[in-house]
Amino acid sequence: MTTFHSLTVAKVEPETRDAVTITFAVPDTLREAYAFRPGQHLTLKTRIGGEELRRCYSICRTGTPGQISVAVKAIEGGRFSRFAQSDIKQGMAFEVMVPQGHFGYQPQAERTARYLAIAAGSGITPMLAIIEATLTTEANSQFTLIYGNRSSQSMMFRQALADLKDKYPQRLQLINLFSQETVESELLSGHINTEKLHALARNLVQFDQLDEAFICGPAAMMDDAETALRALGMPEKAIHLERFNTPGSTIKRVSTVQAEGRSVTIRHDGRDRQISLNAEDDSILDAALRQGADLPYACKGGVCATCKCKVLRGEVEMATNYSLEPDEVAAGYVLSCQALPKGDGVIVDFDAKGMA
Repeated sequence: MTTFHSLTVAKVEPETRDAVTITFAVPDTLREAYAFRPGQHLTLKTRIGGEELRRCYSICRTGTPGQISVAVKAIEGGRFSRFAQSDIKQGMAFEVMVPQGHFGYQPQAERTARYLAIAAGSGITPMLAIIEATLTTEANSQFTLIYGNRSSQSMMFRQALADLKDKYPQRLQLINLFSQETVESELLSGHINTEKLHALARNLVQFDQLDEAFICGPAAMMDDAETALRALGMPEKAIHLERFNTPGSTIKRVSTVQAEGRSVTIRHDGRDRQISLNAEDDSILDAALRQGADLPYACKGGVCATCKCKVLRGEVEMATNYSLEPDEVAAGYVLSCQALPKGDGVIVDFDAKGMA
């Protein structure tokens, strides 16, 4: 069973000078396959210069039947993101994986809660979908967004956020911080960090009164925000983080595992296949792809969880993990892009997706 389908680009819309929203048309036969929880992402696949590239981008809009949208911000050295800016056009067919990811929240009409989103730069992408869906579905819930950018001109979804504020003036609080633009209040100037969040707590936001928090952006900002929210009274289980990686950001593996010559049995689409690792393989996923297996993956950085599988027999070691929850790890799930076998006889199951 393939996890990719060919979707047609319905439109490409500029968000800023270096960011676009790409909307795909979803045919009726695939509506169920592309149903998503706000906060999830899509993996796009294409070939550039003869090389297959895959990148995952958060779904940024909700409520439009027959369409699904992602936002892509061009980054320095980003081959795929630059391609998206210059070459993706309306009418093109594109290989798109079905929605993946654990981040986000499925709003519930009967629930009333107070939510917080903290985002910097393109970290706003999953937040827009989460905020819009929550305010639309939960008639009595409230949302506070703290959004950091260099300037107002670099803000993604500036108009969309303004429209949401106009629609829900009493239930949406927008706090924009600018690091390279003069603003009237010093409180709203600078970066999102521990000091800034404590200052906001003294003046604008009662963090200990909020029920759930969602954080997305650069790693340093996210670490600061998580630390600050805990110190300000939010329980750890109420704080949810979405990490993303960019080309070149993958952490170099440091491992004592000697995997060369080890064999691993891979279960995928109901079939078992045995692979062997050599000295060049950094992970079970790398070895499997080298030997022709068509496995699901996207970032290869331990971030997106697209390559998640379950260890049925034997032991493996993961180099890093930014996406699996502790209960998933305890249940035997690993990221195949970060895993190496600690002995022979390891069996991993890519069909075991019971924990979502």
